[in-house]
Amino acid sequence: MEFLRGGKGCRNRPLPAALETPWTKTGLKPCRGRPFGLHGELKSEGKTEIPAKCAIYPGTFDPIHNGHIDVIRRSVAIFDEVIVAVAYNPHKDPALFTPDERVEMIRETIRDLEPRARVDKFSGLSVDYAQRIGARIIIRSLRAVTDFDYELQMAHMNKQMWVQVETVFLFANPKLFFSASRLIKEAASYGKRLPELVPELVMNRLRAKLKID
Repeated sequence: MEFLRGGKGCRNRPLPAALETPWTKTGLKPCRGRPFGLHGELKSEGKTEIPAKCAIYPGTFDPIHNGHIDVIRRSVAIFDEVIVAVAYNPHKDPALFTPDERVEMIRETIRDLEPRARVDKFSGLSVDYAQRIGARIIIRSLRAVTDFDYELQMAHMNKQMWVQVETVFLFANPKLFFSASRLIKEAASYGKRLPELVPELVMNRLRAKLKID
């Protein structure tokens, strides 16, 4: 499970006073058109609006690479709003980059997708984070059969914890199939730049962090 705690919620239109609940007074902003009706609809002034599809794409992103970016771009074409959620453990985070450094790199690489895509950070469970901000879709990327076995278990466990959540799987781009942050960091430590796999700004940050001339 990702040990991913809340941040900013999904954007939303102002709620009428009649729709305010204890949940809406927590300070988190729910997704645009977050459903409040019995069947998932948002009712306002006698009209039923179609709720926006807000999704989160959780991960450690240490660092973000072109495989991640490909998934984000494809997700934006499917969903109304995609939040790239950087997971971190506040007690013991083994990541090379700090949460804020990862957020900054992601923001720079997806700037052209704003406001449809944006970045946040959190700790705890990804399903809890999704529930806090009102996102009922979790995006996961699959690269191999071994990924599916693990992700299927996670999807069922998340569903057990929050029945309204759905997990959407996107297959990795075949050209980026072998992209992995762990392998990229290892190759970078030997001076390799890998322009096909990593944005230049990310590789420059990575080389600086690893003290590679």
